[in-house]
Formats: sequence, C-alpha cells, structure tokens
Amino acid sequence: MSVTLYVKNEAYSVPLEFDVHESIAAVKASYQKSGKVQGRADYIVLLHKGKELQDEKSIAEHGISDGAVLVHIETLHEPFHGVNYAHLADAIKQRRLHEHSNLRMMQQDNIWAAGEDGTVHQLGFDRSIISRMSVKPSAPPPPKASGRTFFNQLSVLVNGCSYHVLPSMEGRWNGELTSIPPHEEGTQVCSSELAYREEGAWHLRQMRTSISGLTTTQYCWIKPAADGILKVETDDPSLRGSDITMQEVGLNILIITATSKRTGRPVMVETITSIDNARRLRTVQRFDETGGFRSVYIMNEKRVVDAVSGAMERFDAATMGF
Repeated sequence: MSVTLYVKNEAYSVPLEFDVHESIAAVKASYQKSGKVQGRADYIVLLHKGKELQDEKSIAEHGISDGAVLVHIETLHEPFHGVNYAHLADAIKQRRLHEHSNLRMMQQDNIWAAGEDGTVHQLGFDRSIISRMSVKPSAPPPPKASGRTFFNQLSVLVNGCSYHVLPSMEGRWNGELTSIPPHEEGTQVCSSELAYREEGAWHLRQMRTSISGLTTTQYCWIKPAADGILKVETDDPSLRGSDITMQEVGLNILIITATSKRTGRPVMVETITSIDNARRLRTVQRFDETGGFRSVYIMNEKRVVDAVSGAMERFDAATMGF
C-alpha cells in the first residue's frame, strides 16, 4: 500500500510517495534527494503531530496515513556526524529482511509431523513426508491464546516484534556496584528483577543498598517498539523529560539510551553485557543536559535461580539426557 506524504519546511512543501512499510530513514533519503532541504541536509528531524519520528520505525508503525504532513525542524544542537539517509535506509531494509527470513526459518524448523511410517520428523521446508492418512485427533487442539510466541527458545515475538536478548535477562540478578567518582560509603549492593507481563510489556525493578542500609528502588516499564527496539518508561526523577530507548545489539548486549528532549543530548547510557547464562556486567554513564560528565556506575551481577526467581533457563540437550 502506497501513501503520499508532504514534507514541509520554511520554503517548500515536498510531496513524496512511499510504501507504508518503508522506514522513516527512507522518507528522509527521498527528501534529501529532492534538493529542497532547508538548513543541514545531513541531519534531518521530522515531526508528525508534534512528535519526532524515529529513523528505524516504518511509516505504518508511526501510524502515518495518506496525505499526512511531516514538518522538518531545525535542531538546537549539532550532531556528532552527518547522516547518509540512503545508506541508513538500505541498512534498515536489509536488516529487516534478514530478521524476517530468520524468523520464518525458525517457524518452519519448529514444525513437526508424523510420517507414513509413524516416525515423528522435523519438517523444516519439506512437506513430502506428511502422512496422508486421516487420523482422528485424540484431544481437541489447544485454543489460540494471546501474548507472546516462543521460537526454539531463542526468539520471542511480542506484539509483532521479535526479541532475543531481553528475554534471556528475565529473572532476578544480584551483585555489587562501584562508581566513578567513588561514593563515600564505598561499594553498594545492587539487585534487579525483570518479569514479562501478559499485557505485552516487561516490568523492571532495580534496587541499590548502601552499607548504612539505605535502599533506593527504581521501576521501569519496557514496551515493544520494533524488532530489537523497545521504549522505556521510568519513575527515576533524574530522567524526567528524557526519551529512553532500549536496543538489542548482537546476541548478548542491551544498550539503553536516555536523551534529553530539551537539548537532544544523552543524559544516560547503560550497557548490559551477558557473559553467560549466569553472569552479566552493567555499566551506566550519567551526564547532565549539556553533555557534561557526572558519573559512571559498574555492576557485576549474577543470576539468582530459585523457585520464585522467574529465571528463564536456556534449552541444553546435554542436561536433558539426549
């Protein structure tokens, strides 16, 4: 389905036609190519109904309809470097094709059926071994349920978006926290608990306890936005007025970035690196709204595995006796 969008700046209203599944980066690339960009052409900020559009999300994901007007505004801050939106749009497109191909492969690999010899086979793409005999099922099929779908315990599908790193972080984690510059009370104890809620989001509770026994608690709500990308809401007062995004990188890394809506500069960057199923390292960089360095926190954590932790154990054939 194609739509016509109008990109408006101080001098022009540029009509552009796209497929609804194309990314905002593709919109910016076409606008860049039109030659009617006012101001910097290598860093474009577009608004729709007062909200800034994300490069990675598609036109449909933003809820943009045919005939919509996108406003190009000048930013108050300078970017770290210019952006080639044509290359960015192509990279996003190729990544989505790759992810959809992998997801389809996992769906196919997860289908099993009995052949004519009565042996159960993993089908993959081969349908020739399916028995043609009509067999009355011994029990009715389970009802279709809402929520999320697991594929080979590697990827999770939530609200149409696939994730593979965040689900492996579910459960409880405990560890020690050190900071730079160091706190007067020295090392603190830290713990966090991540749980999936059936309404289609994750709930995160983080606690820090000092030697004196003072405990601070922070709550976060993590909601799907696109494949490998999530939006984060928090009750942390220091991040009020910030746009917070979580992104999966590779197979073992989560990056959380909080950007000031007023200045456009990062105020918090957190990296979570999974070392193995039981260990991970978290680093949190804090800045003020002007980009000035404030502090760095380093948390060395271990998974808590007990009856109530909710931890997800990866499938291991060696432990199952196969």
